[in-house]
Amino acid sequence: MMETNFYRKIALTQAERAGLPGLTRVLMKEIHNPVIITDLQGRVLSWHCPSHVALSLDERITLPSTLRELKEIPSSGTMVIKGKRFDFLCWPIGLDRRLGYLFIIGKDLPQKSSICPAAEIVSLAAMVEISQQREIAERERIYRNEFVRDILFNNFDGIDDVIRAGKVWGCDFTASHIVIVIEPIQEGSNKEVNFSEAREEVERFFAEKASNCIIGEMAYFLVILLPWPKNEHPNWHSYVRNLFTGLMQGFTLGSLDAGVGQLYGDVKMLYRSYQQAKVALELGKIVPEKIRLAFFDELGAVRLFYNQSEQDLEEFFKEAIGGIEQYDRDNNGSLLMTLWHYLRSNRDTNIAKDKLFIHSNTLRYRLKKIEELLGASLEDEETRFNLYAALKVAAILGKIDPQITN
Repeated sequence: MMETNFYRKIALTQAERAGLPGLTRVLMKEIHNPVIITDLQGRVLSWHCPSHVALSLDERITLPSTLRELKEIPSSGTMVIKGKRFDFLCWPIGLDRRLGYLFIIGKDLPQKSSICPAAEIVSLAAMVEISQQREIAERERIYRNEFVRDILFNNFDGIDDVIRAGKVWGCDFTASHIVIVIEPIQEGSNKEVNFSEAREEVERFFAEKASNCIIGEMAYFLVILLPWPKNEHPNWHSYVRNLFTGLMQGFTLGSLDAGVGQLYGDVKMLYRSYQQAKVALELGKIVPEKIRLAFFDELGAVRLFYNQSEQDLEEFFKEAIGGIEQYDRDNNGSLLMTLWHYLRSNRDTNIAKDKLFIHSNTLRYRLKKIEELLGASLEDEETRFNLYAALKVAAILGKIDPQITN
């Protein structure tokens, strides 16, 4: 009879669309123990705790390492929450694919016979609830992506239509906006970042810090249409930098590169800000000191090269320093990188040799060889200008990596 009554409570909770909070509340009242539901990364989706138990949670908890390979269901052990150790029983949520975890916290849990059947029922109900939430979120994401694409490619009839549609997503397109393109990356590992998980982390951050923005996807990039709260942040560059710093500090899945377009007050110009943000993202990777957050309007003249055809850039490169590249290829040399660091060091040979980890005599020999191949002097200002421009083009074409020293 008790099980039948509990089934009824769960059914009523779902009929009333109380969601995960309703499920954890019903289970907590049934077993008189704290109940926690998390996703696979430990983010707390819902929890309830009896008044007689001193327990508080952050947004995320550290999951026990034993959960990676559950040999028994429920799994038991101890976990640390806010510096305190707690005994737990854990049920995975999901059948073919794991969606999260259900935790029961307390002492002498295996001796409480009513816990296991009730918790198993709730874990199944939570599976249904999380699956439904994901389906709804995925549909919303598809609609939102289509809306963002329409804006970025000016695929709309009039500004009024955009403003009305923006209100559905909590966005005010009468305000000035900045477009940010973000690429999740994994450093120091061959393992790729899980894009879905990275997107969720970025979305959660902006939902808290800039809830009136809208986020879309383009291939493996996230596109942020960010309004500028001018009254609160007079300098929009500083506003974006502060946001990105906060995002990076809380990002747990690797790292992020980002490009930022210019600020525009007309929604019809956001397509241009998007193109600029993409250029800034790519150019930020090839400047001498790699830029995690690259602003298009701070990249200088190098951004002009990016708008040229690859054939034009290739011809300019060959005309200017193609002979040096050929010499390096034939002799396994490093003249291109020597020239790069020499010019980047303002022709200070002491700085250049240290960056290249070579002796002064070696540097002088290489510079003399470069002048022979060019048939020109590195003392000539016009020559240096053309060489530096050609080296920037070489970086864009992937012929040199500015981060490499030899």
